[in-house]
Amino acid sequence: MTIEEQIRQIVLSEELSYAEKLDSLYTLIPPEVCKIDNLNRATQEQLKQLKDGLAITEAMQELRRRQAIAGNDGR
Repeated sequence: MTIEEQIRQIVLSEELSYAEKLDSLYTLIPPEVCKIDNLNRATQEQLKQLKDGLAITEAMQELRRRQAIAGNDGR
């Protein structure tokens, strides 16, 4: 399963609460991403992990936006 499919599965899950979705997304971020010292020297695998991490954080931001809108609308 690709990272995009995993993100989609978590975001669309009706069984998970908002907090559980964020936690599940967070666990998908590879810890090695934080160990990239220089993008000019990063390997293809490191760049892929960075791209995946960015996709995950974007999904987390979108969830937070939706939650804020839902909270403001009283839903």
